[in-house]
Amino acid sequence: MKEFFNDFKYVNRDMPKSTKIIYGGLAGLLLVFLMGRLKENPRILIMIGVLMMSVILHELAHGVVAYLNGDSTAKLMGRLTLNPVKHIDPLGMLLPIGLILMGSSFVIGWAKPVPVNYRNLKKGEFSVFMVSIAGVVVNFALAFLGATIIKFFPEVYIANDIVGAATGYLIRINLVLGVFNLLPIPPLDGSKILWSLGGDGIKDMVENLDRYGFFIIIALSYLGILWKIIDPIFGFLVNVLNMYIQ
Repeated sequence: MKEFFNDFKYVNRDMPKSTKIIYGGLAGLLLVFLMGRLKENPRILIMIGVLMMSVILHELAHGVVAYLNGDSTAKLMGRLTLNPVKHIDPLGMLLPIGLILMGSSFVIGWAKPVPVNYRNLKKGEFSVFMVSIAGVVVNFALAFLGATIIKFFPEVYIANDIVGAATGYLIRINLVLGVFNLLPIPPLDGSKILWSLGGDGIKDMVENLDRYGFFIIIALSYLGILWKIIDPIFGFLVNVLNMYIQ
């Protein structure tokens, strides 16, 4: 555990001191809150673990596909690893934990984006498309894995509370992450997918939106529009998986 925190401090060594203090205070408050909630609902820990695994694998997929397409940036920076310390973003970890503790129906989190030098990619726009969609494909694959566990090992899913909770959340959070990241709003993967498929006009539009993307996402979330966009697609995918399970 000591080595974990030392590595985490090293990875985030360039973070401003004031930011570290804010994140440290938030982490302390969440830890106190988490201890109390864990006594009431131990499954919260499973939810947090599944969420962090999912976002880390999402980012790792981008790096692996970029490497296979000619860009070794992520590999040279030590990001092609399952070591969570290399991928954890403090805010991307604290926000979803807070949402889970508050019982929010919409939970989202993220890991540090894997660095990609698009100039190194072998096949231009096609490689950009492959790299951009890789994380979403992994999220949907994890959801499918959860459905497969239910389909072929129903007795384990039903009899074991831990497996049941982890599997159910694995499906739910990865469907949400997959659909959310497909939205064509910078910096989400959907914007890069749209850029790779569109003409010059689409490319210019995506590039011009880049500076406003985060604020657009916040506004859509605040107004309740974001979930209204995600929910119908999420429901459709749940029905598809239910048909597969049955």
